[in-house]
Amino acid sequence: MYIKQNLSVSKVAKKLGLSHCSVYYKLKEANINPRSKNLFNISKKELEALYLKEKLSCSKIARIYKVNNVTVFNKLKSYGIQTRKYIEANIKYIKKEFDGNEEIKSYMIGFRLGDLNVNSLRKEATVVVKSSTTKEDQVKLIKSVYGSYGHFWIKKYSEVFSTMVLLDKSFNFLVKKEDNIENWILQKDKLFFAFLAGYTDAEGNIGISQGRVRFRIRSYDKNILFQIFNKLNSLGINAKFGLALKKGIYSGVKHNKDCWGVFVYPKNDLLNLFSLIKPYMKHAKRINDLTIGENNILERNKRYQNLIII
Repeated sequence: MYIKQNLSVSKVAKKLGLSHCSVYYKLKEANINPRSKNLFNISKKELEALYLKEKLSCSKIARIYKVNNVTVFNKLKSYGIQTRKYIEANIKYIKKEFDGNEEIKSYMIGFRLGDLNVNSLRKEATVVVKSSTTKEDQVKLIKSVYGSYGHFWIKKYSEVFSTMVLLDKSFNFLVKKEDNIENWILQKDKLFFAFLAGYTDAEGNIGISQGRVRFRIRSYDKNILFQIFNKLNSLGINAKFGLALKKGIYSGVKHNKDCWGVFVYPKNDLLNLFSLIKPYMKHAKRINDLTIGENNILERNKRYQNLIII
């Protein structure tokens, strides 16, 4: 590939799914001398004109001179040219202000607390939302909920999808990460169930075990789960709360903290809960699981009624 097909190290790496360093190591191991690098002969004045005045990115300059991004970046450093910050370099991406209602906001916060990493770059007035997942449905959900407001970026590493969304400063409400549901959400039932739908989309599980439907949410957020438990019971939905797993290693997965859970089992309580969170849910698999659960309960109720009639 490298000698006969004259492919570059980067192209060989891409074809084989390896890093550049791995390819260089393999070349050395096979006693293959790497081709001499393009010296990237560009003057400081010319580089400043391209990078500072024309605002071209490192990657665009690299394509012009047929070198890699690192070569351009190193040349900028060697000339003492101040590199642009990440967000400034990506200012071309348009970011929309948040224009949703409190229910959408509550859902977004619920999903964020369950599954997202969010930071605020205050000087750039940008909110950065990041996530890593092996589930394509999760990627689609992040793109549909948050990506419509800003630049959505995705990269797949082996079986893991890494995503990032650049949002306007009006999304600062997503930055705070506390083990707590704010009072303005708890005080209004609709906002609570919108929040719960978001948190369920991120951390919840609706399944059937031994022919019976179960709803559960498990996470390290002990206080959030306890608040959910209290709120559900105050609304007449019989929920259980307790320790799901103590910290440790289970099936090769390390849990750094105790894992807590909220559980709902009774049929009528499940139907009530499903009817209240379903209008707000957005995760395709969760909605499908919920629908299957509803049908299971209704079918069992129907069979039970037929037995009584007989």
